[in-house]
Amino acid sequence: MTLPSPPSASAPACPSFERVYEVGLPFLHQALRWLGVAANDLDDMLQEVFLAAYRGLAAYEPWRYHAAPGGGLSAAGTPPLRITPEAALHRWLFGIAWRKVSHYHARAHRRREIPSGAGASWPFDGCAPTPTPEQALASADRAELVTALLLKVAPERRVILVMYDLLGVAVADIARELQLNENTVRSRLRLAREDFRAAVARQPRERRSALRALSALERPLHAAAASLLRAARAFPPVPAPVARALWLRLELRRCQQLDERPGLALLPGHPAGAVIA
Repeated sequence: MTLPSPPSASAPACPSFERVYEVGLPFLHQALRWLGVAANDLDDMLQEVFLAAYRGLAAYEPWRYHAAPGGGLSAAGTPPLRITPEAALHRWLFGIAWRKVSHYHARAHRRREIPSGAGASWPFDGCAPTPTPEQALASADRAELVTALLLKVAPERRVILVMYDLLGVAVADIARELQLNENTVRSRLRLAREDFRAAVARQPRERRSALRALSALERPLHAAAASLLRAARAFPPVPAPVARALWLRLELRRCQQLDERPGLALLPGHPAGAVIA
């Protein structure tokens, strides 16, 4: 798969957590469903992934798996990215999500925790244009269909299909991340694509015709499946009330966790008296 050309040879600065949330929420809202998280557990898992990302953000290195081979170093002494900073964030967050979901599936019981209260302001007003209702509906329909099709693929194959075809991660990087042999990755990718094409073929005609934006389903199966996967790379926006509510819960949890650690300084201007290292 051809990856985008590098936008810049300079090393990107470590993003703020607000930027991680803004870029990562629409992506993770879909990716967690692709990984098999039930809709009722989605909010809890989003919270877990973002809290893990917050704890690990200081060590985030976007070029760790995706530096341009033989590209030398930037002025900052780090390898240049061959993908966009947003794509690098998506890949990093997916790695966190995949590990969290592995524990999620292993748990016999799950509980739902919704903290109350709002410890911080909402920093994202006006950050992104609001889609029209028609655009939002079409995007949500595409996302729902692709999620349903991906869930027909065996989990150990599905994660590879998502990483390769939706995130553009190289086979060698997938093998390293999942601790698999490269030949195993290629075999599972081939089988995953076959499973996905079979799931596309089983879609009832009335459902396909209802989604005019997905008219590629009338093409040969391999082209229809590829078209659907390309469409899935455009993540529908998360409704603003949902995004805001999750952010406020995350802020409360971050404050609670930080407040339990000794030797911390108050975060200036935080209405709840949050603390930072």
